[in-house]
Amino acid sequence: MRIAVALALASAAGACTHQDPQRDETQRRIEALEQQNAAQQRELDELHRNASAPHQLEDRVAALEARPAPELAPTPTPAALPRGGRAQPDPTAVYAVPIAGEPVYGSPQAKVTLVMCGEFSCPYCRRAWDTVDELQRKYGADLRVAYKSFVVHPKYATYMARAGCAATHQGKFRQLADLMWSQAYDTHQFEHAHIDDLAKQAGLDMTRYRADLTGEVDHDQAELSALGVNATPTFYINGRVIAGAQPIESFTTIIDEELLKATEEIANGVRPESYYDLEVLGKGLRSLAPAPMP
Repeated sequence: MRIAVALALASAAGACTHQDPQRDETQRRIEALEQQNAAQQRELDELHRNASAPHQLEDRVAALEARPAPELAPTPTPAALPRGGRAQPDPTAVYAVPIAGEPVYGSPQAKVTLVMCGEFSCPYCRRAWDTVDELQRKYGADLRVAYKSFVVHPKYATYMARAGCAATHQGKFRQLADLMWSQAYDTHQFEHAHIDDLAKQAGLDMTRYRADLTGEVDHDQAELSALGVNATPTFYINGRVIAGAQPIESFTTIIDEELLKATEEIANGVRPESYYDLEVLGKGLRSLAPAPMP
């Protein structure tokens, strides 16, 4: 049976985010007050149109106008809305994003490492998946790509994330990932049995696959949360964060800058295969500072 997916599509940048109950409650209060104000205005307008009972009209208008106006909170802006007290990643900083044990594609001597943090039920991740492929074709041996799991739609994405981890242990993450996009996400078929069938199609040893289904999903989730990740997709290009399914030009701008930096360091003696470990993992931030108190 196909499952109809209702996904929360959020942010102009193109990203799926965790729901914020505090923000939702604020929005509900604003809408209730706006409805109250609109109902009062409609009642006044109706009375003004009814001129057959002037004394009654005057009394009702006076009573309505004597009511205190509802106190409407100002419309929240993204900057004012709480994000669970979370600090946000600094796009000018470099973050040490570990990739050991993750599926990595590209030359170990690549000057630039792009880490994609995402899940298999996020529409923006689906769009970005093709963008990342285009980037690898464009930059060739200069760009390698690593994938890390970050679940924001647990009902659908958790099992697929675990399946991806199991496939990684057998060196077949990409084979299963492509099938999960084209034959699970695109067709809205997220049942566990269907994902298992896709694992068979990807050529996985199913005994080992089932043993590995616990995966490292929780570990990746905690690791990325410490770096401020709260939406999918999130990318790190040699440790520099970029959020959302951005146009390809947003990626190429940062990649080109990082290529120049890496080329200079390699000319100064850094081995290409050691660049990420030394310059990103060795010097990058490992967590965010706590959000400042209001």
